[in-house]
Amino acid sequence: MMEFLKPWIHLALNLSHNDVGLPLYILLCCCAGIVGGLMVGTVLGFLELFWYHTLLFFHRKNLIRRLAPTVDVSVNKYSKESFMAVSIAPIPLAILVFAARKKYVESAFISLDFMGAWKFCWISMALHDAYYWVAHTLLHTFKSLYRRVHRLHHSTGGDITVFSTAYGDFLDVAITITPFYAGLLLWLYTRTAWNVFYMVVLGWAVNGVNMMGHCGYRLPAWIYVPGSMGVLLTPLAQRPVHHLIHHLDPNSNRSLYFTWWDRFAGTFRDTHPKIKTC
Repeated sequence: MMEFLKPWIHLALNLSHNDVGLPLYILLCCCAGIVGGLMVGTVLGFLELFWYHTLLFFHRKNLIRRLAPTVDVSVNKYSKESFMAVSIAPIPLAILVFAARKKYVESAFISLDFMGAWKFCWISMALHDAYYWVAHTLLHTFKSLYRRVHRLHHSTGGDITVFSTAYGDFLDVAITITPFYAGLLLWLYTRTAWNVFYMVVLGWAVNGVNMMGHCGYRLPAWIYVPGSMGVLLTPLAQRPVHHLIHHLDPNSNRSLYFTWWDRFAGTFRDTHPKIKTC
């Protein structure tokens, strides 16, 4: 089987604009970008379904409770807006990876280096948190930008579940997520070797924290530690309560993973009248 695939793999990795002409090659890159975006959207959709139904199961077993029990929950289905947002926004990244696929494939390796993966994950999330805070603050500061890009994400107020994670305009994800990961991919391109396992761990932790942040539950450590690959053990890390407060009061808690920048800027808030205290 591998012998049969080898020439096709070689062709896929080495095909260039010199072989098919520049216009056709650009079209091929765009098609690969669309396919890549749809693959990202599908994976994240399955992750949202996994997190939603897992937490709902724990809730029904009285293992976790809603943070704001007086807020009616109506967001209980995965939406086409979520799928479109996380499928369209990564298309430029998929085009970048496809165009440089030979370098990425040849320099890739897999090693189950958990400590190295945790360090890579933590540093990446800390850097992204700084970028996200600035981009997110700009979306809330400029009202025309908020109305065009970010208002849809806040349209349900405090009525949020895991299915609220990617709910919004694709430009929202394109502004707050895509540029940072474009930079990360460009950095990986300059490396002589990169560990695929690191990126898998980062993907799990980033999406886990984001989905837990939108779940609306108060979560114990036995959920948020594996869900974040231990990143949420960091002092002053985000918890679901912080992001729920942001949806109840958009002037507060604009970070994604940690609370450092909000504390520094004076936008941190850890209580709200609708939040039930322990």
